[in-house]
Amino acid sequence: MANQKLGTLAVHGGEDQVWSVPAVNTPIYQTTTYRFDSAADAAAYLDAPDGKWLYSRLENPTVIAAERKVALLEGTEQAALFASGMAAIHAALVAHLAAGDTLLVADTIYGQTTRLVRTILTRFGVKVVEVPLQRLAEAAAAAPAGTRALLFETPTNPTMRVVDVAAVAAACRARGILSMVDATFATPVNLRPATLGVDLVIHSATKYLNGHCDHLAGAVAGNKPLLAPVLEVRRTAGGTMDPAVAYDLIRGMKTLEVRIERQNATALRLAEALEHHPMVARVHYPFLRSHPDHDLARRQLGGGGGVLSLSVKGGFEPCCRVHDALRIVARASSLGGVESLASIPVISSHRNATDAELAAQGIDRGLLRVSVGLEDPGDLLADLTQALGRA
Repeated sequence: MANQKLGTLAVHGGEDQVWSVPAVNTPIYQTTTYRFDSAADAAAYLDAPDGKWLYSRLENPTVIAAERKVALLEGTEQAALFASGMAAIHAALVAHLAAGDTLLVADTIYGQTTRLVRTILTRFGVKVVEVPLQRLAEAAAAAPAGTRALLFETPTNPTMRVVDVAAVAAACRARGILSMVDATFATPVNLRPATLGVDLVIHSATKYLNGHCDHLAGAVAGNKPLLAPVLEVRRTAGGTMDPAVAYDLIRGMKTLEVRIERQNATALRLAEALEHHPMVARVHYPFLRSHPDHDLARRQLGGGGGVLSLSVKGGFEPCCRVHDALRIVARASSLGGVESLASIPVISSHRNATDAELAAQGIDRGLLRVSVGLEDPGDLLADLTQALGRA
């Protein structure tokens, strides 16, 4: 997949297949309900809803257009969109797990996902087994009977560890385990997990797919038999995307590749420069030679991504001073937008993690995460450098 272009169809196609009007831009079907011509038409919908419309919690033309574009980007048969990334992860898990099943989950994963599987899924009889990130394939190969799915992310938040996706997918397939990956940080520009054998690809589309920090959105992509129960959960539970959000998501995806290529380049430049700063103990970025997964990242990823993190010498207090001294980089959580953002994981995404969990994930209390936007790279480097001078 490294350096593979997405192609015109994936970037610009998909949405024009929902209707016959030759508009350049996708219209927003801002409606909750649809007219039927007759009682027979309404009955026909209930018998076979394909190609008909009833209620926008169930289907909406603008949302379907955006789903087709996500599927094209990921190289899958289908995609389902949700009101948030967590709604997408929740639906994917609930659709394929039942009481008595075992879920393998990487021990290095988004904090809210950890809370979801620990505090909610377990309440309904799902057994959750947390597995060290670098032993996922081994754990899948040795999984006990009743193991239904394995969930992981790559690159990880915030240390940008990289998983051998093909190896994990192959191990899962050999045991009949459903493989699910949160590929938010990678994006389809840098990684297409389905081409490496992963069953379901999940995104917080709030981040890079939308790319403008103005909407919550989630996506699950995969082949139709695996998406069918996910769509059923969405239809019933109601985590549906709004059509106006779908329109903006379509617009965001049209610039995805050019944004990611710029963010890849800027993040690598910053990582290489900051690695030698006297107040920086370590920079976490997968395309740095010092990163533990550098060789794998170079083979598997088309770019290092738009997120890097740096450990400020002295720990938490100096890190806070750097954070507070930033002028161009905004002090805010989230990532993937056109504006650069900085946050401190131990007071944001990993606030509830124990010291042992932080240590296992390679996160220290002086870690600052930076999501690189589209600002001038020299300006960003100058801002980070002057802020580090306050450490």
